[in-house]
Amino acid sequence: MILTGKAEGMRKFGFALFGVLGFTLLSVTSALAQSSLPEPDVRGDVVVPDIVVPPGADPGGTAFTGTDITVWMVVAVALLLLGVGFLLVSRRRARGART
Repeated sequence: MILTGKAEGMRKFGFALFGVLGFTLLSVTSALAQSSLPEPDVRGDVVVPDIVVPPGADPGGTAFTGTDITVWMVVAVALLLLGVGFLLVSRRRARGART
């Protein structure tokens, strides 16, 4: 399928937009993994259940996932770019085989 100038521009814009949104989403997830929510503003009685906490343990907070998320993010982006590269090479080879 041969695209006209306007359609080709929209296609490139769509790829760029998808890439930017994907990068932003992957970047934000690692930042949000280490965040913690503020304490709620409670008016009235607070009911606290009887929870057994081992000595020295911190009972609250968000789970720390570590900094290895960024490594997996880089691997995911590299695999995505590798796949897009293979797709483009195969399309060019197929186009050359047709002519």
